Amino acid sequence: MANFFEFEQQIREPDSSAQGTDRHNPRYADVIATYGAALGRLARVYEGNSDARSDLLQEIHVAIWKSLQIFDGRCSLRTWIYRVAHNVALRHLIRQRRKVSTTFLSLEDAGELSDNREQEADVERRVALERILSLIQQLRPLDRQVMLLYLEGMDAHSIAEITGISPGNVSIRVHRLKAILTQRFHGGSGDE
Repeated sequence: MANFFEFEQQIREPDSSAQGTDRHNPRYADVIATYGAALGRLARVYEGNSDARSDLLQEIHVAIWKSLQIFDGRCSLRTWIYRVAHNVALRHLIRQRRKVSTTFLSLEDAGELSDNREQEADVERRVALERILSLIQQLRPLDRQVMLLYLEGMDAHSIAEITGISPGNVSIRVHRLKAILTQRFHGGSGDE
C-alpha cells in the first residue's frame, strides 16, 4: 500500500530528479515548463472533480508529448499546444456527459474552515473563484474555450487561430461572455 501512496505523491508533486522524459524530449520539457500552469488551469475549468481532473491533465500531457513529434511549425508552438489541450479536454467533456453521473465533493475538496479572518478571506476568494469556474464550466464548449484562452491573456487573433473563428467574432464573444458571467456571478440568470 505504501507504494501506491508514493506513486500518488509523485504524480501530484513530481520529483525533480525524475527527469527521464526531459532528457529524451527536451521540447516537451520546455513546453511543460512554459505552459504547465496554464494546462492545469485548463483542466480545472473543464473538470470539477479532482480525480477526473488529474486524469484529464495526464491525457493532455500525453497528447502534447505525442503531438510534438508531428509538429511542423505551420502555426506557433503556443497555438499548437492550446489546440491539442483543448481538443483533449473537449473529448473528455463529451465522454463525461455520456456518463451522466452525480459527483460528490470529497473531504479534501471541501477544505477546512477556521475562525481566523485571514483564512476566512482566503476561503471567500476560493469560493468566488470556484463560483466563476463553475459558471465557465456551464458555458457551451466553444464559449468556454474562448473565455479560458482570454483569461490566459491571449489576444483575439491568437484565440481565433486556436478556435477557428474570426478575431472579430472572438472579441464579440468575449464581450458578451464577460457580461453574462458578471450578471450570473452577481445573482442574475443571464442567457448564453
